[in-house]
Amino acid sequence: MACLVASPEKTLVTLFRKGFDFLGFHIAMQTVSVRQKSVEKFKDKIRFLTKRSHNLDQEVIGRLNRVITGYANYFATPFSTVKDQFHLLDAWTRLRLRCMKYKRINRGDNRRLPNKNIARMSLVSLYSFTQ
Repeated sequence: MACLVASPEKTLVTLFRKGFDFLGFHIAMQTVSVRQKSVEKFKDKIRFLTKRSHNLDQEVIGRLNRVITGYANYFATPFSTVKDQFHLLDAWTRLRLRCMKYKRINRGDNRRLPNKNIARMSLVSLYSFTQ
């Protein structure tokens, strides 16, 4: 009969106020947010889809919408406090789209594509899942 043994690399004894990571969330005393590793994985997926050498078209927006919707459906739970994180990730995603459109990285110059124009392209917002 096999005995269950706890892995020392994965097992953590900590104070609840310091928080801990579990299933992609960082759970602390008063907040449940997205852990940093999960945010980086999301950004990597968006970086892969928004290469500056490709054109910005509806196909790219459709692929982005699938990634954003899946991410939001997992992390925008009633018990999580991710509204601020989602707002920052939305701004970062729009910046990536502007970089893709104008082939630039300069943050000041990329304001030529306003948010309402990006919304007209039917890009889904992470922030809208938290309301």
